Formats: sequence, structure tokens, C-alpha cells
Amino acid sequence: MDFYMNRIALSDLSKQLDLRKAELGYSGTDYVARNSGKYRTQSKRDLLRNIAEAAAARGEKPPFKANY
Repeated sequence: MDFYMNRIALSDLSKQLDLRKAELGYSGTDYVARNSGKYRTQSKRDLLRNIAEAAAARGEKPPFKANY
């Protein structure tokens, strides 16, 4: 069995990812991942909530959007 490694420039990969996001209806970096958070543990929910609250206390948005 032969294995071949495909090489791709990061700029080309970025373009491919942008096209795929557009196909899925996402745009730029301002989208919420499809993960609903339905199966997250309570500790993970608490962690995400604490991060969001700490960012809000500083007058900032959290570095990510999370469903919790």
C-alpha cells in the first residue's frame, strides 16, 4: 500500500476553509460552531460562563462564542 503526502500552502488551505464555511452558511470568524453544548458537563458549562462573565467585567467580549 502506497501512501502519498499531499502538500498545500497555508494560504490555499485558508481559501479552501473560507469556501467551505461559505457553503455551510458561515462568514468570517463571527459564527457559532454547530456544537449545541447539549452534552457538556456542568463543570465545562460553569467554566465557559465564568470566562464570559470575566470578559464582560472587563468590558470585553469573550474570545469565543459558546453554547452553555
